[in-house]
Amino acid sequence: MAQPSILVLEDDEIIRSLMVDVLEDFGALVTSFPSADEGMIYLERGDDPVDLIVSDIQMPGLLNGYDLSRVVAHRWPSVPVVLTSGNTRLAAQLGGSVRFLPKPWSREHLIECVKTALTQQGLSMH
Repeated sequence: MAQPSILVLEDDEIIRSLMVDVLEDFGALVTSFPSADEGMIYLERGDDPVDLIVSDIQMPGLLNGYDLSRVVAHRWPSVPVVLTSGNTRLAAQLGGSVRFLPKPWSREHLIECVKTALTQQGLSMH
């Protein structure tokens, strides 16, 4: 399969660049932004279809990761969403199509979570 296109939304620059590095090493084409608001603008433009979204839950701006996942489930139901947070209590409120990746995550855990999400969408990684 072609490279999966992954959208990463994370306001912490260090975590964001680490996540991008891990996913690029894994063979994905990664686009990243520091807020769900910017991620939403990118999705709305629709120039580049996205196969998966990995988003932090708590970010500055109008939208947080939850809000984004709800909009995505409604408008782009085929796109899986992985939400990350250090606050594991937030996991209880997630919708059915959303996976939760607790922080701090390991490279292996991140990749495993992404692979599972892509596999369930019928996409695969080599």
